[in-house]
Amino acid sequence: MAADVFISAGEASGDLQAALLVDSVRKLRPRTSFAAVGSSRLRAAGASLVADSSEWASIGPVSALGRVPALYRALRRLEAMLAADPPRLLVTVDFGAFHIRLLQRLRRNGYTGDAVYYFPPGAWLDDPGQARAVAAVSTALTPFAHQRDFYDGVGVRAQYFGHPLVSVIPSRPPPPRHAAPHIAIFPGSRREEVARHLPTLARAAALSQRLSVRWQIVAASPARRAQITAGWKRFGGPLAAVEVTATEQALDSADLAWVASGTAVLEAALRGVVQIAFYRVSELQYHIARRRLPRLVAGPITLPNLVLGRRFIPELLQHRFTPQALAAETAELLASEGDRSGQLRSGAELRAALGPPDALMRIARFVASRLESAPR
Repeated sequence: MAADVFISAGEASGDLQAALLVDSVRKLRPRTSFAAVGSSRLRAAGASLVADSSEWASIGPVSALGRVPALYRALRRLEAMLAADPPRLLVTVDFGAFHIRLLQRLRRNGYTGDAVYYFPPGAWLDDPGQARAVAAVSTALTPFAHQRDFYDGVGVRAQYFGHPLVSVIPSRPPPPRHAAPHIAIFPGSRREEVARHLPTLARAAALSQRLSVRWQIVAASPARRAQITAGWKRFGGPLAAVEVTATEQALDSADLAWVASGTAVLEAALRGVVQIAFYRVSELQYHIARRRLPRLVAGPITLPNLVLGRRFIPELLQHRFTPQALAAETAELLASEGDRSGQLRSGAELRAALGPPDALMRIARFVASRLESAPR
């Protein structure tokens, strides 16, 4: 017998958001059963995993090529599974290149079940064709007001109740600073991200040692921990603790964070942590993006800066992401209370812009209502 809800998350950030949704729906409907594609957080939330997606994610079309055969096999398997034993509700989370294709294939082959696309693709980039593709096969459920407004502008509807992280990350005053600054480093959750970011991070940390910094590097998995430990030493990084730990634990003890662009930047901003965001892709990916997506290349690209429409978090992207630039930004943010206070004030403004404190429960009520109206 199929689960009540089948939820599919293709990467670490989606696994987190899917797990939060599972927990919240169960508060409303304790007997709801969940099957899932995901990783450790969905498993911990009690969903029955049919596939582990922890190594699915890649960065851009070039990096994705090596994963195409495995992802295609996974897509075919999921398509057959869902068609043979459809859930009462299908929820896909982010990971647009995979999930849009899955939903399109299901619909073409006669799948009539209800589908909700949570965190639909396009939060960083307005793409009318992609918005219409999502709306043609599912109900879009976005955590961003600007994405809802964009969908409205191209004639398709997106449900919006706020961002779930405002519900799970409480507002708090910034903690007192350490005498010797603590810097937490988030190099990314994907193997390719770590490989591209680590040399610059290690060299910037070496340049910053005159500041008597205590370093903590957050690894997304044991595999990333081994990769970081070997690379950090090879590239001349100073003594650092490399840990597979929860993001919130590392942020709560940090005076400053270096964060690869993604959900962790948003989480750091909501937790009141001063940060520097960075990102680098391959030169080929960068040149493709520069030709096809010039606005994205020009920035801003981090979610907090996009939501507020200004760069209050420094972004070191591609060629600007150098050891010297990162070390200089670090010294300035550790020395300037004005710059730190300005970033923290903008973080409080960001919280208000992301929706009401009960956003996650509103989202869960919407999903529960779709489940209740679905045929048994």
